[in-house]
Amino acid sequence: ASIGPTGKILVAGEVTEAELYAAFTEQAVALANGGADALCIETMSAADEAAIAIRAARENTDCEVVCTFTFQRGARGYRTMMGLTPAQAAEAAIEAGAQIIGANCGNGMEQMIEIVKEMRAAAELTPILVQANAGLPRHVNGADVFPEGPDEMAGRIKAVVQAGANIVGGCCGTTPAPIRAIRQAVDALG
Repeated sequence: ASIGPTGKILVAGEVTEAELYAAFTEQAVALANGGADALCIETMSAADEAAIAIRAARENTDCEVVCTFTFQRGARGYRTMMGLTPAQAAEAAIEAGAQIIGANCGNGMEQMIEIVKEMRAAAELTPILVQANAGLPRHVNGADVFPEGPDEMAGRIKAVVQAGANIVGGCCGTTPAPIRAIRQAVDALG
């Protein structure tokens, strides 16, 4: 089951640590009680919020805890909205207790290759999850269109796995067809 960010910035005083912990605990417990085996704390950008969510999930459930961040490429490379590099995000999530780390959303499969390389360099033994968008969305005739088709996404699976990913899936714009293609590409790796 997925748990996303709150949209509140802790360092700006918009919310307290106790309020975040309570909100994440409520979600984690409800999802675990609903039958979740794992909790994916996803689309994070701040290390402090991610750490609180991880702690809430670990301390209040028996679920496996995954934490993924979203990155944008800028002049200084890939960073979260709050300035974390992929390596810093990986280290923060592991330190907080995440059992699986990774990246989701905001990028297509091609961009995930470099992000995974940076995470793997900081986290030699921790499993890495990638959930790429079906490319970066474009607004066409009043609708968001994701440009990467199944073959394009699947065509980059080998490079993503070679970069260090252990688990590969899809995020925004990914439909069953790309997931089937990704699965076939993973199976072909042997």
